[in-house]
Amino acid sequence: MKILKWLDKHAEHVGMCVTFVVMFFVVLLGIITRAVGHPISWTEEASRLSFVWMIFLGLSYGTKHDKHIRVTIFPDKMGPKVAAFFTIFWDIMTILVFIWIGFYGWEYVMYSSSAKTFALQLNKGVVDSIIPISAMLNIIRNIQKLIYEHIPAFHAAERKGVK
Repeated sequence: MKILKWLDKHAEHVGMCVTFVVMFFVVLLGIITRAVGHPISWTEEASRLSFVWMIFLGLSYGTKHDKHIRVTIFPDKMGPKVAAFFTIFWDIMTILVFIWIGFYGWEYVMYSSSAKTFALQLNKGVVDSIIPISAMLNIIRNIQKLIYEHIPAFHAAERKGVK
């Protein structure tokens, strides 16, 4: 149970840090090897893949910490209860979108798993697996936000009797 709690609290952050460090050192290696006249061909691909994984993990991290951009002009003018309702509505819509992304992401992983990346010769299915992984993490994080924050906020506004 301690492992699950630790993963819940730190998974995306650790994943982003690891992929950033990998990206940093691979880019540095590429710069140094070019400067000395012996460039390594795989550094560009490795840095790009690290960057993509970092971004997809960051999507879930942003969901967990409520850091994504929103347009709130309408809900803000309608009061806390309506704002809470819209937040719940968009949480549900977001979950549905990530279910769709996860489903088709998995299909894409299955499709691409017979190919290899050009320079590193990695299985493309493994590389592309970040799509359904990120979708699953985002579904989990949105459900957590819904249950632990957004539904209670709606009920609190309802109890106060505000609009």
